[in-house]
Amino acid sequence: MLKTLVTTFLKLLVAFALIYWLLKSGKLDLALLGELSKNPLGVLIAVTLAMTNIWIISIRWRGILEARNSVHIPLLGLVRANWIGQFFSSVLPGSVTGDLIKIIYVQEYDKNLSKKFVFATILIDRVMGLCGLILLVGFTSILFQDHIIGNAPGTKPLLMFNYALSASVLAGMAIFVFFDQFVHKIFEFGEKILFPQVWQKFGDLWSDLVLIKKQMLKALCLSLVAQFSGVLIFWSLIYPFVVGKMDFVQALAFIPLGLMTLALPIAPSGLGVGHAIFQKLFEFSGISNGASLFNLYFVITLLVNIIGVVPYLLSRRNKTK
Repeated sequence: MLKTLVTTFLKLLVAFALIYWLLKSGKLDLALLGELSKNPLGVLIAVTLAMTNIWIISIRWRGILEARNSVHIPLLGLVRANWIGQFFSSVLPGSVTGDLIKIIYVQEYDKNLSKKFVFATILIDRVMGLCGLILLVGFTSILFQDHIIGNAPGTKPLLMFNYALSASVLAGMAIFVFFDQFVHKIFEFGEKILFPQVWQKFGDLWSDLVLIKKQMLKALCLSLVAQFSGVLIFWSLIYPFVVGKMDFVQALAFIPLGLMTLALPIAPSGLGVGHAIFQKLFEFSGISNGASLFNLYFVITLLVNIIGVVPYLLSRRNKTK
């Protein structure tokens, strides 16, 4: 408990230190939030897409859960679990708080699912989301390389990094699809050398994933859709402030890369860290207020997450009846 509190305190300290530095340096202008009132259509699109994404990731997660669940879990139930989980992750300390809530709600539908398995599916779901993000930025970088470099020459090293990440994901996918038996033999070999129980658990999990290979590939496709939607959310909010300085193709080249860093457990919801990273990324396109632009995305997505209190209160009311 004490370790968790100390870790959370340090993360918040890092986040607020970065925010303070950005504010003092003039790179973060909170007044830009007030300009959102002049872009109601953009805000409406962003909120609608953010809520739609909850459905998309719920469909993706259900496909992974099908490895072991013995009871049909309704999609609406997983949407509720995901949304409530996002709410608690946004308002309570600790990066796994929302995950624990999701486990509780899923076990309401299927008591036979262990906490370890459900937690493993949550981690796998996140990995698939990350792979979709990497492939999106990789494909975009390849298709529009000349256009991106022509408008922002400084992004060339960034594109090389995108290619390397995408190649790694594609290699992993090839191993999963075509060489799953080889990986299984590696686990079997590991059991004979050291920590047999650990290797056996990894082997069992790998076997479960291989059984739902089609669902995993479907999850990757859904991840591409969800991540593209995430870029659209960002773009719909910042477009009025960057028109004439950058276009949507350039945004596709680096916004997914910036969103990728938000998964790092450095600060809650990417607070501070995301502001600093997007400040640097936008500078590649000659835009000096990247932190302020990211703040628009941060506030709107945080708002959608907090609305998750509604399904939570409704579910609590139903339980008390």
